[in-house]
Amino acid sequence: MTTMKHALLAALAPLALGAAAGPAAAADPQPVQPFVPGINEDPDLSAAWQKWQSKGIDDYVITVRETCFCVLRKPVETVIRDDRTVRVTQGDRRLKASRGWSMDELFSLIRDARTEAERVDVEWTRRGVPSSIVIDPSTMVADEETYYTVTLSRP
Repeated sequence: MTTMKHALLAALAPLALGAAAGPAAAADPQPVQPFVPGINEDPDLSAAWQKWQSKGIDDYVITVRETCFCVLRKPVETVIRDDRTVRVTQGDRRLKASRGWSMDELFSLIRDARTEAERVDVEWTRRGVPSSIVIDPSTMVADEETYYTVTLSRP
């Protein structure tokens, strides 16, 4: 190897190592975007949110499986600590914090779906956790529904 190639490799090595460290920086804790019920909020959604808030849970692991009439995907597991997303995985893959779910984001998803979709069905646990969500944008169209199954555990 020539001296020029050695010099070039020596100059590029720190850049390559820095680039490898980039994804680790993306894994830094990301604050959860808070859900705030509105004045005219759906009563079921507001009651569930109040139950959830009354528990004072800031540390949890939430697993969300999204299914539809499309390619089967593995569930997304999100670790929340002190209301911050600290790790998101899908199977063996680590994802960016922004690809994860929090309880607040699920409440926002349900609120948005209820304003846009023709049918939204939610099954709630006694703690105010949506264990099952069905979103049907149009009842006149077949096979475009999206289903979410949610499990919650403590770390």
